[in-house]
Amino acid sequence: MVLDVTFWSAFHVPFAGNNSAFSLPGGIKQGTATMKNILKLALAVSSFAMGVQAAHAQAADEDTATAESSVTIIQPLTVKNESGLHFGRIVKPRSGNGTVAIANTGDTVSATDGAVALSGLTTSRAVFTILGEGGQAMTVKVPETVELSGAGDPIEVTLDPDVVGSTTLSGDLGEEGKKTVNVGGKFSLPSAQATGLYEGKFEVYAAYE
Repeated sequence: MVLDVTFWSAFHVPFAGNNSAFSLPGGIKQGTATMKNILKLALAVSSFAMGVQAAHAQAADEDTATAESSVTIIQPLTVKNESGLHFGRIVKPRSGNGTVAIANTGDTVSATDGAVALSGLTTSRAVFTILGEGGQAMTVKVPETVELSGAGDPIEVTLDPDVVGSTTLSGDLGEEGKKTVNVGGKFSLPSAQATGLYEGKFEVYAAYE
């Protein structure tokens, strides 16, 4: 942007005690008030020109960058209990301590060291199904023990899960994923254990990583 401005300059010189002024070309009379107006105009134009130059300099130093934005939505986790940890009917040993166990790979009870497993009641390992978004990593937690309460002293069962810690759901993103957790258990059965029904509960925890 180019600005062309022509300024007339003049001096106010009094003659013979009056305030007459020099004449400018074209017969323009220049007085004190006019001189002040010209100076004001010159300052205004100068400030405007400097502002234009500063704006051009600032614009020349600008830059931009582009960022991408995205989000992945996944379905919540659901933990379902399919079966409980059931040891059935056990005959306690005549003396000493017997051992009762169910592996996490099957539903058959093992009773040794004087303890005897009887038929007639359902026996099973505990089975949990975890559903969620396919292909996603998650953490599974199973408590180390569960306490069974009944007529006598509590029975502490040591749990034996086949999945614990970090694992991955089956399938891919956009599909339903699945993970099965099997939990077996084992406990000691002393000959002095009071007879009767003993029961307890435990939870399996799952969370996305």
